[in-house]
Amino acid sequence: MQERRKQVLNYIVDDYVETCTPVGSKRIAERLRVSPATVRNDMKSLLDEGYLEQPHTSAGRVPADMGYRYFVDYVLREYIQVEEDARAVRKSLDIIEFTIDKIFRQVSGLLTEWSDCVAFVCVPEEDSSEIRRIELSQVSINGLLMILILSNGLVENKLILLPMPVDRFPVAWTCRILNERLSGKKLREVTPALIEAIFKDIKLREDMLQRAISRFFEDMIFSLGRKVYIEGVTHLLKFPEFNDLSRLQPVLSVVDASGTDTDVFKLSTEEGDFKVVIGSENLREELAGCSIIKSNFRFGDRTMGTVGILGPKRMEYRRLIGLVQQVSNAIGTALQQFPRV
Repeated sequence: MQERRKQVLNYIVDDYVETCTPVGSKRIAERLRVSPATVRNDMKSLLDEGYLEQPHTSAGRVPADMGYRYFVDYVLREYIQVEEDARAVRKSLDIIEFTIDKIFRQVSGLLTEWSDCVAFVCVPEEDSSEIRRIELSQVSINGLLMILILSNGLVENKLILLPMPVDRFPVAWTCRILNERLSGKKLREVTPALIEAIFKDIKLREDMLQRAISRFFEDMIFSLGRKVYIEGVTHLLKFPEFNDLSRLQPVLSVVDASGTDTDVFKLSTEEGDFKVVIGSENLREELAGCSIIKSNFRFGDRTMGTVGILGPKRMEYRRLIGLVQQVSNAIGTALQQFPRV
């Protein structure tokens, strides 16, 4: 593509993202310091080649999916990394009280605030992970800390408050028995019935401790079985593109189905670790008016999941590409800091 046409396309995308109105030749001509006729010729060529669309005969031009794609892939070679955003990401994630569930719920909430788009964190089902070790330790008169180390390297912990002093329970012995009976088992295999059977076999009649441990595993399996954390769906109402409910409803139907259909949100390792999906490139035709920016995050050398945003095609790519990458990197760093209480 000729250099001037690249500039024309660049300005049209920037202006349309900012104003949500078709862009005319006069405004572009003033920026490039060429005649409006020259810009109109360039715009016609871009229209004929599929980079632009003309909503109405007398209107200006708007980017087509192909134009957004060119903008992202070739014109926008280096995203603008806003240092203020980067600092906010690092500071916010540093103060989260981490559990496996909390980190993903809070990250999605923070990301939607920063991006003003729908934010999501997509993680694989982890209830098939095996138990490596269980630790029980007294941390206060009535407080018992239970720590669970999984085969995927993650650590989950929970403070259990008992109605009587912890030292009245055989904590060390119970911990040893639990390790003997549960180490190597898949997390989904640990049912309340199994915990009850263990306590019965070892003739330990401590109902309060048994219920607390059973509840811990129930909470773990529920949180780790969750696939997609989504926040900020109502933010779509802020965009003129979705003032028409007939255009918004199909998008909401895809988001609502995220609990069972994660293909829209997850990023497979075959696709790389970062991707921008624009308009008709989406797997679901209901999202033809949307773009998705998503990035994989890692725990050690293992891909742990995908974080990203969903919004209208008319989104602020320059800033949001950098923001998603910052959050992805920050999640990976935060996961390395496990365990936390």
